[in-house]
Amino acid sequence: MSEEMQLPDELALLWGRRSSGRRGPRPELDASAIVAVAVDIADADGLEAVSMARVAKQLGFSTMALYRHVANKEELLSLMWNESASVARTVEITGATWRERMRSWAALQQEMLASHPWLAQLPMSNPPMGPSAFAWIERGLDALADTPLSDEDKLQVIGAISAYALAEARMAYEEAAAADRRRAAGKPVVAFENVIRQLADPADYPNLARLAASTPPVPAVGEPGYDQHGEAGFSFGLELLLDGIAALIARREQSPRTP
Repeated sequence: MSEEMQLPDELALLWGRRSSGRRGPRPELDASAIVAVAVDIADADGLEAVSMARVAKQLGFSTMALYRHVANKEELLSLMWNESASVARTVEITGATWRERMRSWAALQQEMLASHPWLAQLPMSNPPMGPSAFAWIERGLDALADTPLSDEDKLQVIGAISAYALAEARMAYEEAAAADRRRAAGKPVVAFENVIRQLADPADYPNLARLAASTPPVPAVGEPGYDQHGEAGFSFGLELLLDGIAALIARREQSPRTP
């Protein structure tokens, strides 16, 4: 029987393998309360506003009291991700086919990221490994259960769609933040497609100029219609991914060993 590996401290806490508290004068404080306040701060003011000192102040404890339950900021961020992603345990994945179910799965991830925009700004040196991350993967595996894909294939598919949703959310967050800064400084905010229309000389950029001439003006970040334009772009990219997955499934049906 193989020995269990030693888990990093933050994973041990996430999975209940480590007590969230140490001996202290006010035992009513625990990791759950700390995380709930930290998530509220991030939702209201952004990830940069989260600090152990601010969380402690809102809870009415000293900063040092928090360290009895959460070792450091990195551990707090892991716990915040796990809490905010816990919707995976209750969401309903809908659809009669694998494609409909994965479309639903991706849309639910997009909703989670939109509800907590700061999630897309978290450092990703490692993939999330807490119970909520496992729950999202489990739901994705359920969605792909009736396909001929191998377990490894399914994990790669889930990772690709999740990475796409995260990348789109990160770009949307950064675009919105940059637009806010420009407007606050009295500078114009313009859409990339509209810049092409104005600056792409047909003599130098014939393809770009033709593209600009054939498409209507696009709203800039924050303008009416921008959100709908972004949704359409997300859906288009997702369908490209799903088309690729469909092609992989077709290959697996013909020959399971085909790469």
